Amino acid sequence: MAIGLSQRMDLGRLAKTLGQRSQTTPETVAAVLREAIAKGILRAGQPLRGEDIAQQMGVSRIPVREALRQLEVEGLVHYYPNRGAFVADLDTEQIREIYEIRMMLEVGALRRAVPRLGPAQLHKARQLLEATEAAEDGGEWGRLEVEFHETLYALEDRPRLARMIDNLLNIVDRYWHMHGLTLKHRAVFERDHRALWQACHEGDVERAVGLLEEHLERSANLLIGELEARALK
Repeated sequence: MAIGLSQRMDLGRLAKTLGQRSQTTPETVAAVLREAIAKGILRAGQPLRGEDIAQQMGVSRIPVREALRQLEVEGLVHYYPNRGAFVADLDTEQIREIYEIRMMLEVGALRRAVPRLGPAQLHKARQLLEATEAAEDGGEWGRLEVEFHETLYALEDRPRLARMIDNLLNIVDRYWHMHGLTLKHRAVFERDHRALWQACHEGDVERAVGLLEEHLERSANLLIGELEARALK
């Protein structure tokens, strides 16, 4: 299934919204496609024809090709010989691996961050927590949750680590949103977030780390369980 009319319109709107955030054309294209995949506009297994994307975004095929290669590195796109680029699909073992990597990276980031979190960062995290609880759209909820976690990790001085964590968070968020699972399980995650914020606010490193480990393990088990149950239907 190639990119349809409604998807082209969505890509155009996303390009206008996200284009101002990126400094180069490949970054703009990658940001638009990343968002479209996360929102389920472009679905797993769908072909990504460079000429179609270039036409709809008003760019040449060169930045599209660079953007698709970047998304391949991030695990969002897969190239097949003689077939081209497709939106990547993950099996449950790959999802579990992503969560295992997240556990290693995010626990280390949080352990480093908690003693350094200042009032401004904690206030921002609290605002994001409240915005998450008020969100009615699954995609918006997922975006706010990602920002909440990244705020607590305080990685302004660790840009490479920040990009690695952001990529993994967005890959997983796509599956939650694509299958309509975000709002279904939001109550348990919001409870986790409140406890995590409180531990960070109190500067309790070990408690915060333990809560994050439980949160990630719970998230992995819920997502994998949902996907396995759907595969049996």
